[in-house]
Amino acid sequence: MEDLVVLEEWEKMKARFAAMLLCIALTSAAYATLLGTVNMQGHSNLYSEQAHLWGGGLSGGNYYTGIYSWTNTGGTGWGTYVPNWGFCIELTQAARNGWQDVIPLAEAPLPIMPIFGTPMGSTKADYIRELWGRNFDENWISNPTTINKQMAEAFGVAIWEIIFETDSVWNVNSGAGFHATNVEQAATANAWLAGLNGDSAYFAPNLVATSDGQDYIVQIPEPMTIAFLAIGAIAILRRK
Repeated sequence: MEDLVVLEEWEKMKARFAAMLLCIALTSAAYATLLGTVNMQGHSNLYSEQAHLWGGGLSGGNYYTGIYSWTNTGGTGWGTYVPNWGFCIELTQAARNGWQDVIPLAEAPLPIMPIFGTPMGSTKADYIRELWGRNFDENWISNPTTINKQMAEAFGVAIWEIIFETDSVWNVNSGAGFHATNVEQAATANAWLAGLNGDSAYFAPNLVATSDGQDYIVQIPEPMTIAFLAIGAIAILRRK
């Protein structure tokens, strides 16, 4: 009799746990606004340097840092125009070939626990937009010299500092939430961060995130955004 009672309680506990997991999964998926999809293949670290990273689930290992590249082999919506490179958002997720969702930057999920994440939110997303608008240099892509890879690395750790730091002061060299060593242009990264003041005039347009596996920040070309807005306006007029 006691064994039967224990078995019944175990079955109830499993049912409650399954319901909790379903709730978490639905909650974590519900916030994302789908802008399109993109099929990303052949990930590469061609534009990256290596640094030692702490925070966001890492504890000092040596990791590629900077611009990550891949091949966009097709997509839908905004995903059709995702470039072949971007900056990593998460620190513990591995790159994955295949279809990825394209979502607004502020809704990019950050891994708080292994089974779900929460969005980075508009405050962090806006600081990243400002960092990008003030400091990103396309020469890091078109001319991947050693110094340009180091600058891209500095930009990458600055993004992670914004996302993961829990201290009141941004400093890529130290901090409880995130810090890095072996970053040749760390002083440059700190100068960029010190110059952020929330001025929306510098916000880079069309920054979105790819999501599912390793998440990346990418910038959609401006003409594509205008085209999508025009298509949306035409659709609204037709409905009216």
